[in-house]
Amino acid sequence: MYIEKITINSFGRMHGREFLLSPGINILEGENESGKTTVASFITFVLYGMKSGRSRYIGWGESSVSGSLTVVTGAGRVLIERAAVLAGAKDTIRETVRMTDVETGLELNRGKCPGEALFGVPEDVFLSTAFVRQWSGAKIDGEKMSAAAENLLFSADEAVNTEKAADKIDVIRRQLLHKNGKGGAIYEKEQQLAALSGRLETAMRASGELINVEASIAELTARREDAVKRREAARQKSKNYETLENLRRFDKLSGLKDEVAALYGEKDALLTGTVSESGHFPDAAYIAELHSVSDGMAATSASIATVSRQLDGLRDEAAKCPDRELYDRLVDEEGAGDEVVKAVEKTASKKSVCSLIAVLTLIFAAVSAFLAFYLRDSGPVYMIALFSAAAVFSVAALITAIVAVTASSKQSRELRRFGAKSVGELRVRIPDIKEDAREYRRISEDIAAAETELYVQYSVYDDEVREARELLSQRGIVPESDDTLGAELAELLDGCEEIYGRDCAITEEIERKRAEISELERQLSGVSEDEVRGDAEFIRAEGQQNYSVSDLRREREFTENAVLRLTESIHDLEIRRAQLAASSEDPAAISVAIDGLKKEIALDRAKLDACVLAIDTLAAAGRGVRESVAPRLRETARTYMSRITGGKYTELGVDAAFGLSISADGAYRTLDSMSGGTTDAAYLSLRLSLVRLLFRRELPTLIFDESFSQMDDARARAMLSLLHGEGEPQSLILSCQGRESRLLPGCRRIVLSAE
Repeated sequence: MYIEKITINSFGRMHGREFLLSPGINILEGENESGKTTVASFITFVLYGMKSGRSRYIGWGESSVSGSLTVVTGAGRVLIERAAVLAGAKDTIRETVRMTDVETGLELNRGKCPGEALFGVPEDVFLSTAFVRQWSGAKIDGEKMSAAAENLLFSADEAVNTEKAADKIDVIRRQLLHKNGKGGAIYEKEQQLAALSGRLETAMRASGELINVEASIAELTARREDAVKRREAARQKSKNYETLENLRRFDKLSGLKDEVAALYGEKDALLTGTVSESGHFPDAAYIAELHSVSDGMAATSASIATVSRQLDGLRDEAAKCPDRELYDRLVDEEGAGDEVVKAVEKTASKKSVCSLIAVLTLIFAAVSAFLAFYLRDSGPVYMIALFSAAAVFSVAALITAIVAVTASSKQSRELRRFGAKSVGELRVRIPDIKEDAREYRRISEDIAAAETELYVQYSVYDDEVREARELLSQRGIVPESDDTLGAELAELLDGCEEIYGRDCAITEEIERKRAEISELERQLSGVSEDEVRGDAEFIRAEGQQNYSVSDLRREREFTENAVLRLTESIHDLEIRRAQLAASSEDPAAISVAIDGLKKEIALDRAKLDACVLAIDTLAAAGRGVRESVAPRLRETARTYMSRITGGKYTELGVDAAFGLSISADGAYRTLDSMSGGTTDAAYLSLRLSLVRLLFRRELPTLIFDESFSQMDDARARAMLSLLHGEGEPQSLILSCQGRESRLLPGCRRIVLSAE
């Protein structure tokens, strides 16, 4: 098979590209990241699809990849189309694939993987042989490929292999018996056999127990019948007692109704005897009003007395004020105290000046009189003048003395007014005097407030007196005077409380008895009084009326519990009898079942032995197939290795796990000691041999992604010549250097440019 055309609609960074290939070697050249590996991966994608998640070939911002391969097979030209679309929020992939015969247009191998349909091998075998990636070299997973080769060669189908066959047989073996002996059909049947043996033993015991249970049921049933009779007798006694109790209730009910009627009569008499002429009866509201008015009057009277006493005291304090007008001025006028001090000081100064002038004028008068007497002989003119001067100075001394005395009197009066003895003391006492003035002002204000309060209290008292008169008038009482109003109000209150208290007591007694009547009527609901009295007469006639309540209760509880316990015991025994009856089996039938189960176990044991033998045989056969593959691969691989190395290495060892060794210097060595180019040549030889061995339907296109980079030109040319030989499958060589096209100029060359 070879690929004729590659069509890439969208894959990775490639869009709308088409490549035509020839049957032999095709070299795809391009710089790094030009898309060579993308083309190789696209071929794998079309043949085998995407195996997991969001592939790196679905670009971000895109949701699908698609394209096709046109291949030429031994049966004709086939178009293989595949598309993968992202589906859902978890980046899952939904793929569609179709194989079509180009000539007829018919769909081929519907629902099958194209790679497996064409080559008969799965993807991992294809990738381990025909696709040599640049990052993994030519090495392969020997254990995995060994198993695949065994499967393909043993069954002609990789999906059907010796291990799977052995697994299927092992499933049958596990179904028969697990390796640990704790599961499987044989284990279960042995468990069933043990269970049947236990059932047989149980059935034998159940037969004897069933007989004992039935005997116990019969005994307890007889005892229960006797207990039922005693219970019914106790119930009859309780019924008789209840009948007598109902009779007592009917008698009590009748008496209570008579008592209620009498109380209603007493209530009516009380109402008739205490209603006033205007039809007023002292109810709770009226009594509350009496209390309120009486208490209010008492409180108001006490308040008036208190305020009056306070007012008298305040007035006495106010009377002690020496000069109301002056004290008010000291409080109201700023600096009035200083003015008082200045006025007293001015009077004192005036007194001092006048006293000094009086003394001086008196001295002048004495001097003038002395001179007039001394100069009496000098002539009348001098004497008259001097006597006139003495008279004038005497009058002036008198006047100034009078003014000084007046000023002194005024000063003394002002000082006494403020309780001071001197101007200095007055100056010191002025702050205290001002504080006294403020205190007298406060007393005046308190007097005004007390007078207002007294007026209000008298107004309240007048209103309360008016209300008290109205309340007394409702009961037809006219007070003689305000002085007797309080006593009459108190007397009325006591009488009304007594009337109302008696009325409430009667009403409460009526309600209590009516509640008892209601409770008795509830207890006697549905009970016929005539029947009760008739039954009671019969009970008395039989002499059954003397019952003890406690004895009746104990007797009834005892008999009820006795019947209940016996009933429960019988019920439990009946359940046990039903269980025994349900579980009882025929011992003969169980024995037959045990014999049949033993035969089945023996047959299953034989099948188990056969499965173990088959598994061992398949394992031996698989090992034989693997061992037979190695020589065939070694022969083909050594031929390829000799051609690639120019005859330098003609011996190549291949073990059962596809491990390689090479003959050098007369001894076999592992490839770890060889150069990279030699190692690649050996594993490429093994891959080509595996392709010839495993791909039996069609030889695949070989893909080499920079696989010859470690080989020198000679070996690379030999490798290309080998691949270009007749009968070799199509090859697609990916290269970034152009060496392969120079070494093999006749092959098809496709050049890619970096995007």
